[in-house]
Amino acid sequence: MSDLKHEVIAERWAALIKERMDSGMTIKEWCRERNVKESQYYYWLKTLRRDEADAAEQDPGATPFVELPAICQGQAAASGRPAAVIRKGGVSIEITESASPGFIAKILEAAAHAW
Repeated sequence: MSDLKHEVIAERWAALIKERMDSGMTIKEWCRERNVKESQYYYWLKTLRRDEADAAEQDPGATPFVELPAICQGQAAASGRPAAVIRKGGVSIEITESASPGFIAKILEAAAHAW
């Protein structure tokens, strides 16, 4: 695939993935509603992440930014003690028992790209 064609399709998928994230729907629900194969969604999610990681490597002075959802909703999570602490270098990530599996997965994905 030519670079230009890849770039055009990647921009379209970036918008679709953002739309899905903003919708609050699960990937399965969103794909079913739009008649999109989940394998396509995951392929482009992986491809876009790889493209971003490659671009970040090209610019070592850039500070990576990863948008994460709100950590908690309600007081239980805010007052919860960390169930796990992950440390690497000067970074520390604390996860409470009330954190959802989806949120923990996003944290681990973000950490994998940052480290």
